[in-house]
Amino acid sequence: MKRVIALVAVAVVTMPAAAPSAAAREAGPPKKQPEVLGFFQGRTVKYFDFGPIKLKAGNKVAPIWTFTNGADGQRNIIDTVPGRADYSPLWQVNEVTWARGAAPRVLRSAQDVRRAVAAGEATVERTKTVVNCPVLGFGEVRHPGFSRGKTIHYYELGKVKVAAGNEVLPLWSFTNGATGQRNVADVRPGQTAYPPLWSIVEVTWRRGAKPRVLKSFARIRRARSARQLTLRKTSTVVNCPLV
Repeated sequence: MKRVIALVAVAVVTMPAAAPSAAAREAGPPKKQPEVLGFFQGRTVKYFDFGPIKLKAGNKVAPIWTFTNGADGQRNIIDTVPGRADYSPLWQVNEVTWARGAAPRVLRSAQDVRRAVAAGEATVERTKTVVNCPVLGFGEVRHPGFSRGKTIHYYELGKVKVAAGNEVLPLWSFTNGATGQRNVADVRPGQTAYPPLWSIVEVTWRRGAKPRVLKSFARIRRARSARQLTLRKTSTVVNCPLV
């Protein structure tokens, strides 16, 4: 049977964007990142699915159960949500397979999976795949930032120890910014095609320069060209999906 809810990597936006085509303009404004439905302890929850992520050792992960031959209506299952001590938006994939002769049915909790396994009806294989799937709707705080002159919002999910091979974008963070300054990204507000991993670049106003609020990388670049500020790329990567 067909795998339920395949975990698909998200396409990446290229930084130097060309002017939109006539077809793109006719398509209207970009949509937000789509939400995926899953199950948590018998209830339906929503999350963003950013696909597989390559990690270094030392990251906190939580299990997610997917199905290789699930019943119609089966969704991925998680067993923790934001606000709990064991929560992480990074999920270790466990594949559930119904045994030959068993009648697949919709399972809605980790406990349901364990019962099916204990009864010999299904098996679980722990894979090496980890996916980045932040769960939504549990009181997460939306943080404002700037991108291309506009205000954007994102969830701050903390630092991630990433391995080589992940797609990341720069996020400019000010060490001594003016009052009202926020972090600056360079994606089209509302764009769905972007990686949620941000490599922090520190922006520092030079001594003698007058700090002012900058709302785009273009303005940061002009200020740097005028020798008013400096940029320092750091090794810090944060997991911050736009909302």
